[in-house]
Amino acid sequence: MRLSPKVAVGFIALSLVSFAETSIDELKQAQEKIDRGDYTGAINVLDRALTKSPDAAEAYFWRGMAKEKRHDSIGALVDYGEAIRLDLTEPRYYIARGNMLVSVARYQAAIADYDIVTTLKPGDFLAYQKRGEARSLMGNNVGAVNDFGKAINCNPKAPEPYGMRIQVLRLQGDLAAALECANDTLALFPEFAEAYHQRSKVKSANRDTEAAAADLDEAIRFAPDEMGYYKERAYLRSALGDSEGAQADVEKYNELAKTKRP
Repeated sequence: MRLSPKVAVGFIALSLVSFAETSIDELKQAQEKIDRGDYTGAINVLDRALTKSPDAAEAYFWRGMAKEKRHDSIGALVDYGEAIRLDLTEPRYYIARGNMLVSVARYQAAIADYDIVTTLKPGDFLAYQKRGEARSLMGNNVGAVNDFGKAINCNPKAPEPYGMRIQVLRLQGDLAAALECANDTLALFPEFAEAYHQRSKVKSANRDTEAAAADLDEAIRFAPDEMGYYKERAYLRSALGDSEGAQADVEKYNELAKTKRP
């Protein structure tokens, strides 16, 4: 889960404080362009802002975000690094760079950034969640489960780390623990689609195909636009002999795929 430009509104008040040296209008304009998907336009605005105020950390942060969304990973990393150089105490900058580092498979470097956030802001569940994701990608499932537990302790109302913990338990082969975790998670979040999805995978691994398909029914009910769910259910329906249902899922998958193409 990366920082989305949709969080711009939530950050505006904080952004204005650290962006005081630069035009507030330019900052708002850049954020609005990012929200609309006009990443090149946002970069142009921030280029002008940085010409006037080259020490504005927020300008580098938002320009890095725009570059990241434009798939310029090197440019984004450079800008996030500049933001950090100018303000070593802002957790968002480390989270953003860490997320970018994960996307280019530099997991250890990402973990170092998340470590800093846990020191700057010990109650930030996102830092633990992201560090858990990075550790999982490195194959450190024990460390990942531990981090997801810390994320849950920091914010028990956020469902995402629960779902990630189920996934990691399943991937490390502890199907009983994964199933128990999924059941507990769904007791807390009965409309959490990803928990049904992960429980479906556990049940499929246990060769309970019918129950796995039923869980995907629930996942799709709560997240009807998640195309991957249809693809997985198509395989399960095919295994159950429901060729018509499988074909319907394939068609829905293809329909959603068309809408998600850039």
